[in-house]
Amino acid sequence: MNKLKLYRVDVNYIKYLYSFDNKVQYNKEQKDEYTRKRPYLGVVLQVNEFEYFVPLEHPREAHQKMKDNIYILKIHNGKYGILGFNNMIPIKREELIEFNINNENKKYRQILISQYHFCNKHIKEIQERALKTYEKSTKNNFFKKICCDFKTLEEKSKDYCKSKCE
Repeated sequence: MNKLKLYRVDVNYIKYLYSFDNKVQYNKEQKDEYTRKRPYLGVVLQVNEFEYFVPLEHPREAHQKMKDNIYILKIHNGKYGILGFNNMIPIKREELIEFNINNENKKYRQILISQYHFCNKHIKEIQERALKTYEKSTKNNFFKKICCDFKTLEEKSKDYCKSKCE
């Protein structure tokens, strides 16, 4: 099984998807730099020509109190953040930005390293949760409310790539 990698995603692509689905992880109250720095883990799911990446969320006290469930995976009981499968997005490779964890400040680097190691120890579980979340989001009303609209995002991803190439 291939190791999962951490990436960042082009902020213009994130903003584009957000304009069609406000469950995409974009905080319009923050500067774009905030979104530029958010790491994504991938590839967690392959659906037709789409590769899905899941956003990593920075540790918050609330994460430690959350219940683990199919669409959220707590990293070391939430101490190092969570993976939010309900917010995963389809991404074409050209929208990904590789980055070197070692270039981050010491505190953030430690968090990213812990997240990275955890994720690569739990690849199978991560991929299973991604698939289950994707499948349930098309059939279950509760999941439709809390998940990104994956089908719409797939179509919009195609449109974005077409418009960029023209």
